[in-house]
Amino acid sequence: MSLWFHSTALGGFLLRILFILLLTSCSYIQKPLELKGEVIEYAQTLYKRQNQVTLEVMMLLEEELTLAEEERLSDAELQLHDKCQLLNEMAVYEASGEEVSYYFQGQVQRSFKGCDESVKNLESILKQISK
Repeated sequence: MSLWFHSTALGGFLLRILFILLLTSCSYIQKPLELKGEVIEYAQTLYKRQNQVTLEVMMLLEEELTLAEEERLSDAELQLHDKCQLLNEMAVYEASGEEVSYYFQGQVQRSFKGCDESVKNLESILKQISK
């Protein structure tokens, strides 16, 4: 996603709509990955956490924040979207009923650590700013 798209009012609005749709799709997706056992549970939890933290960022950006806080949140949110991109793609494929290769499933699974770290980072920033 280009920086221009992220910074325009229309781009911000479209991002919010996209994430609201992704958040609501959490309740419809039974298994975001065709993997086994604990991995499925972990992926579902991670997917829900990253959607929840994105929603919290959107709500917080509506409040009065300093420029430094906005930049810090925006940078962390962009990192989260980058690191969780494969997980989100997998959820979209699963929601649409598309078949996904084992290779792609492996790529998604390998992206969990970076996605989880980005979620934790953004959760930490939100706690600091919300004080």
